[in-house]
Amino acid sequence: MSVCAKSVWPNNVQLDHRAEAIKNAFKHAWKGYSDYAYGHDELRPLTNGTTDSRNGWGASIFDALDTMIIMGLEEDYLRASDHIKAVNWRKSDEPSKTFETNIRYLGGLLSAYDLKGDEFLLTKAKELADSVIMPAFDTPNRMPAAFVNVTTQPVKLNQIVLAEFGSLQLELVRLTQLTGDDQYEIAGNNIIDQISEIPTTIPGLYPMTWNLSTFTPTDTYHTISGELQLDMWSTAVESMRRYLRSETHSGKVYLSEFEGQYQILQSGELVCFMPGNLLLGARYLKDKSLETLAKELMDSCYDVWNTSTGLAPETWSWIDKGQDITIYSSLMQKMMLTTGFLSQDSGYDLRPETIESLFYFYRITGDKTYQDKAWKIFEAIEKYCKTSSGYTRIGNVNDIGDVKPLNFEESYFFAETLKYLYLIFADTNYISLDDYVFNTEAHPFKLKTPIQVQAKKFY
Repeated sequence: MSVCAKSVWPNNVQLDHRAEAIKNAFKHAWKGYSDYAYGHDELRPLTNGTTDSRNGWGASIFDALDTMIIMGLEEDYLRASDHIKAVNWRKSDEPSKTFETNIRYLGGLLSAYDLKGDEFLLTKAKELADSVIMPAFDTPNRMPAAFVNVTTQPVKLNQIVLAEFGSLQLELVRLTQLTGDDQYEIAGNNIIDQISEIPTTIPGLYPMTWNLSTFTPTDTYHTISGELQLDMWSTAVESMRRYLRSETHSGKVYLSEFEGQYQILQSGELVCFMPGNLLLGARYLKDKSLETLAKELMDSCYDVWNTSTGLAPETWSWIDKGQDITIYSSLMQKMMLTTGFLSQDSGYDLRPETIESLFYFYRITGDKTYQDKAWKIFEAIEKYCKTSSGYTRIGNVNDIGDVKPLNFEESYFFAETLKYLYLIFADTNYISLDDYVFNTEAHPFKLKTPIQVQAKKFY
């Protein structure tokens, strides 16, 4: 049994010039991928070589599929459809990483089905789940293995990561909703049920690495995870506010990490999805205090893009206002009082997380200044990451003379970075947050029951 989806080809969606420019950026990158790497997972956009880091099934095609639909690129969608129909999930030289296969491949198929309604998409999604994802749960305690040998069984590695095994629910629940087969939802939600039974030092915040066999944490290192159900999410957020929130001498607010009894003053672009996540939860729960925390983090995440290139470093650190800043070097003091952070890894990996949060802030508050901030980021990507056949990650955001291009274009650049940018400037009724929920890879799924979170007026 399947639920029919309604096509949402955007024939009448009104675009401003910025949305058109972002669409052209997608078309530029997609032409390069199509010319030099079609069917491979990624393009090397400096040399026009290829890589297959996600099993060689064409990850960029699956990740880009719903973005094509959203942008109305029908010819590209039709060619992608032919490729997808021919993919053999049992053929791969490498084990499938359960988390990545779930969010990129399964997520891409389910989102495209929700947006377009072509039945082969749902058929292929079920085939993937049955062949590659569900075998990960073939373990004694029914917790998913990190990797699956696509021709045999789960790979026997005993370490699993919270951010990965805790991120499978959305896709599996949506697959159950669309097919009527409850095995997927049961498997996904059982993970959450089992996590909730584990005692924690900090309420709601769980260590990152776990033992698969015993399903217990193997370290005391705590960082941010946004995949818990609502009651667990609320507990985790309160602990973030109490234990992880850190403010600098210049008033910037970041979420630190925690190991043992020590707060570690470091963070990164990967954590900058959290402002949007917090704002969405705040509006859904009608919690004004959460909105304040979300806004603090949004401002600080965006300010990290204030580098010489206008691009954010991968990771950074800072000095907390409770520390004596005078004991640090004069350079560190100067950096803290000017930029408010210290770059650690100075690379930019075409990441979307701050852009994702800007999308949520724009759509939920209606404040068009978030459009201006997103546009500034897009202009920096255009200036420093664009190549003749696509866009590349770079190694140094702090040197406009040599950004050190790294010759790699992640599939999530199509799925997340360009999609969020485009939707910030598209008609606000298109893919409304009242009607869709986005997965970890920015693939929108149709909500079974609409909610009320998106702004009614934009100013």
